Amino acid sequence: MMTRKRIGIWILLFSVALATLALASRPNPTKDSDKEKPAKGTAIIITGAAAKIAQEAALLESLYERGELNDVVFISGASSGALNAVMLNAVLEKKLTWKEYRELFGDIKNDNVFRTDKKGLPVSNEPLRKLLEEIVVNRLGYKTLADLPFPTAISVVSLRPSPLSEGTYRFCNRKINRESDSTLSLVDVLMASTAYPLVFPPSRINGIKTIPDIPYYDGGIGDDRVPFQALIEFENYRKQPVERVIIISRKRDTDMTLADELKPFGYELKTKLNNGLSPDVLTSLGFWRRLEHIKKRYPELAAKTLVFVPSYRYSFPMFDFNNLKEQYELTYQWAKQNKPIPLNEFLKQKPSLNKL
Repeated sequence: MMTRKRIGIWILLFSVALATLALASRPNPTKDSDKEKPAKGTAIIITGAAAKIAQEAALLESLYERGELNDVVFISGASSGALNAVMLNAVLEKKLTWKEYRELFGDIKNDNVFRTDKKGLPVSNEPLRKLLEEIVVNRLGYKTLADLPFPTAISVVSLRPSPLSEGTYRFCNRKINRESDSTLSLVDVLMASTAYPLVFPPSRINGIKTIPDIPYYDGGIGDDRVPFQALIEFENYRKQPVERVIIISRKRDTDMTLADELKPFGYELKTKLNNGLSPDVLTSLGFWRRLEHIKKRYPELAAKTLVFVPSYRYSFPMFDFNNLKEQYELTYQWAKQNKPIPLNEFLKQKPSLNKL
């Protein structure tokens, strides 16, 4: 009886050994697939817009309604594009509807963003911090970068770059680079990313450890006028390319003069500086330059990139937040009749320098 039992045990062990050898002789599907993972998902890149933030939100809503945002795997934003990146997280997570987001723009005015209680620039942006605390933290529950449900990168800029950095840093809720830290206060990061030089003061980020503890500025004034570099880092991090990229940006109004831009802050220019001097000329040059950089440096990325920028005859100042609802409605109606354009085709529309 014992002999039969022992024979049975040996037969069982022998069978297990044979099965193990058979499995070991097969190629490892996981390792093979890691070598060449197929492209997957859509990345959304949102540029800075200041008071034209509503234009970008309207473009995003139109894409959402068409089902173009059903497979989003990464979001990158700079300046007010960072604000829209956070709100897009909330919409995709079903914490916020587009109707609710649209209604927010109807309530926001200049007083909700900045305070001109002293003469000169920069003005205080403490009202913006209060607004972000109410919406981002209290309403949506996003206290830190880690709370964002989708991989999201937000850019900030140091005007005192170190030898190892060009001055632009990209915080992400995934460890895509050395500066990423998901424990940082989301409001602190957003305040820094929207601190446009001369207009708003720079902002510190509490508890920062991965980069110098100094005040930071608007993430869209440096290399991230089109914040695509974080996408490159994200693809390297997950070892898998995205299938499609959509760049969302606002209309550039080069007919808006310096006098137009200063009016919201209580300044009235009556000098010759008013004639033909448009701050948006500089932002337009930077925007086109970064798009050309994508085509030249990352041709494979350029081939799968679309650009969505509104085009209509109405112009708006960069820092007048009193007309967000109007901008939203106008852009949304335009977006219903238009669609994103392939990057290489969009670059053919680049205006000549004398038209900027």
